[in-house]
Amino acid sequence: MARPKKARVICSTPRHRQFAPIIEENVETVILEADEYEVLRLHDLEHLSQAEVASQMLVSRPTVTMLLNTAHQKVADALVNGKPINIAIQNCCVCEIGCSCPPEKKDSCTKKHRCAASCRREREGQSKH
Repeated sequence: MARPKKARVICSTPRHRQFAPIIEENVETVILEADEYEVLRLHDLEHLSQAEVASQMLVSRPTVTMLLNTAHQKVADALVNGKPINIAIQNCCVCEIGCSCPPEKKDSCTKKHRCAASCRREREGQSKH
C-alpha cells in the first residue's frame, strides 16, 4: 500500500491558473498541479537549488526532482502540441506569509516568496505546546 501523499507547502496560489494557445482547438488540457507549478517557479524562475526548494516546500530533494520532471514534461507537451494548461490546487498547504503584501507590490514583495515555509513550522510548533 502506498504511503499517503504529504501536503506540499506553496508560498501563494498562482495568480493565473489557465493558459491557452491563441487559436483554441478542441484538444485535451494539461493539468499542472500547484506543487509542480511551485517547483518550476522556485527552481527555474527564482534559481533555487533542488535542496533549497525541498527545504522551502517541506519535502525531500528526490520529491523535488520527481516534481520537476513531471512539470517539465507537462509544460513541454502543452507548448509543443498547443494544449491549454490548467493549474490545479490540490494537496497543498498555502503559506500565510505574503497574504498581507500590498497589492501594488504584487510579486516583488519580499515577504511573499522565499518564506521557507516558516509559518507552517511555527504553527506546528505552537500546536505542540
